[in-house]
Amino acid sequence: MRWAIYRIHYGLDFLSQSINSILDSVDKVFVVYSLNPWVRKPTVNYLGKDIPMPNLHEDVRTFMYDHFNEEPKVSLIQREFTTPLNQFPLMYEMCASLSKSPMPKFLLFMEPDMVFFKPDVEVLFTELSNSENLPCIGTHQIELWKSIAYRIPQRDRIGPMLWNLGRVSKFSTHFGTWHPDYQITTKKVKNYNFGFCLNPKTMLYKHLSALNFSNAIGDSIPSQTWYEEKWLNWHPNTTNLEISAAHTHFIPKAQPYKMNKDIKKQIGAT
Repeated sequence: MRWAIYRIHYGLDFLSQSINSILDSVDKVFVVYSLNPWVRKPTVNYLGKDIPMPNLHEDVRTFMYDHFNEEPKVSLIQREFTTPLNQFPLMYEMCASLSKSPMPKFLLFMEPDMVFFKPDVEVLFTELSNSENLPCIGTHQIELWKSIAYRIPQRDRIGPMLWNLGRVSKFSTHFGTWHPDYQITTKKVKNYNFGFCLNPKTMLYKHLSALNFSNAIGDSIPSQTWYEEKWLNWHPNTTNLEISAAHTHFIPKAQPYKMNKDIKKQIGAT
């Protein structure tokens, strides 16, 4: 039995492409969504002023009903969290307690902006199956920048993480899908990450939310000017694109990228 678990609060632009990229390779998909950000505040300090924190403008439930209501593999669950730390194992325990299907041997953790080239999903499952005693394996990512025509330089950030539950008695994760002690990645495939390609309204909500929650959860503090200077008004010569105010140089510049025609066709890109 193979399960996939998503977490989502915002970011519907690529959720359908993401789920469809893995659906043929798993038995169940659980989409766990939150109505609230990790930290709720009525205002946010932005560009030196306290402004009202906007409400989330996306409706995950309606989106899922419109796109996957007829798909028996897909289940939708609402749950609120106050931190991303160890969030995925908590969601697994919740899904396991609610599910009437057999428990999985394999568990894939996903985010709504992560998209696989469909054949690569089976490559990942096969590699973990054939790797004796390996508890989990993840992928590095191709992080697109604003469109499929640009990407940021390769980073060692792990995207989706696949676990073999028969090889771990108990597991945990950090802020993302991975465990700090199990940063194991395949060299055979990469995942496509569209987190910098969301629509402008959602990207602004993402940025303002991060300004409010980063200090509270122990994450790096974002640059106040990142959204307008680095993303919204970006041009190919813009430099220092990392969101973190203390580490803007970690992404020196976006670079032209030619996406494979097969993945372009899969995601409906032109």
